[in-house]
Amino acid sequence: MLFVLYLILLIGGMVLLGLSFSLPLPALMFVLGLLCVVAAVAIPVTAGAFEQRR
Repeated sequence: MLFVLYLILLIGGMVLLGLSFSLPLPALMFVLGLLCVVAAVAIPVTAGAFEQRR
């Protein structure tokens, strides 16, 4: 389940980054895409650290 969320965030963020250059609000879309990619990388790292603490 977590892998699906990671994959959706990563692909969605990459799409937003790519489309940001042709959309009306490029800066906002770029930042949203960047935040999606960062969240996609942070979720597995955080989940792994949380699981090791148990």
